[in-house]
Amino acid sequence: MKGPTNNLHHADPLPPVLLFFGEEDLLVEEAALRVWSRCTADDTTGLNSDLLDGEGLSADTLVSIARSYPMMGDHRVVWVRHAEKLQGASSKTGSSLEHYLAEPLPSTTLILTASFPSLQGIGALAQRNATAAQRKIAALKFPARVLLQHAAWMEYTALSTSAMASWLIDRAKQQGLELSPRAAEFFVARGTGSLREAALEFEKLTSYVGQRTAITEDDVVAVVGGHRTYNSFELQKAFGQRDVARMITIITRMLEVDRQELLIITMLNRYVTALYRMVEARQHSDRSTIAQAAGIAPFLISEYMDATDRLGPALIERAIHELRMAERTIKSTSTPPLLVLERMISRIFAG
Repeated sequence: MKGPTNNLHHADPLPPVLLFFGEEDLLVEEAALRVWSRCTADDTTGLNSDLLDGEGLSADTLVSIARSYPMMGDHRVVWVRHAEKLQGASSKTGSSLEHYLAEPLPSTTLILTASFPSLQGIGALAQRNATAAQRKIAALKFPARVLLQHAAWMEYTALSTSAMASWLIDRAKQQGLELSPRAAEFFVARGTGSLREAALEFEKLTSYVGQRTAITEDDVVAVVGGHRTYNSFELQKAFGQRDVARMITIITRMLEVDRQELLIITMLNRYVTALYRMVEARQHSDRSTIAQAAGIAPFLISEYMDATDRLGPALIERAIHELRMAERTIKSTSTPPLLVLERMISRIFAG
């Protein structure tokens, strides 16, 4: 198996060489750890498990380790972190690593995790246009070219806000906890956008709830911070309900606590953009297709559909324009942010 691969299930046979990379380094690490745990389950001696770092590691040394036969066992596993830093000059006949990858040892599972910023979106490109993806890979330098041409690989792209909320809900379920959709959305809205940091904050959250199995918005407020009533999540809900007075109140309270004008614009812009996509997406009858097209979590479809009906396409388009103008004004002038945002809301809902 070479090239992009789908999620590996526990019962699936493992390819001899697996490469995990992408923007979401936490997902990359956890995917590799699942394979590592599966391969080391029967290695009671630890003699057949090698955890290496690509920093300062030559391709020749790696190949030598990968070609070693297992001791007192049937299988060995080698995990190379930071594989993008592997050292190895290519010769006319190809690097030693390329030779190994062409015919990997069946008794070795080679796991590689890496960061390739220049390859963002290569997985999606491979699905849309395999030929274009192959051309892009062929133009890469060592070791990226060699690894993507010969290994089974999986890219983990950055999660959208809705995908991160769904990921948190699933993570809670795995731990026997129930994280409500509202609490998950609020959690993400208060976060930094980093999945790894979200996971760390979620660990604090699970410790905070103790023996309880249900995690509420109040729990999120207590751990992550913010205000349950006056926050960007409640602001976008008020926007969808055309509740101008409540929007002004929420914005005023948020700005009293901190300089959050750009966060307000970012969250509203994200919300309005999803509504804009929803206008066209509603031609589909399948709700999951609509959610994917709009870039929202499936459990939010009803709420977003109601908001789209209530606001209408013209107001949604006007909101996109006014949000862009407000952001430009805040970044380029000394006009008080509250005044800019109040004027923005007034223009959006003036029609």
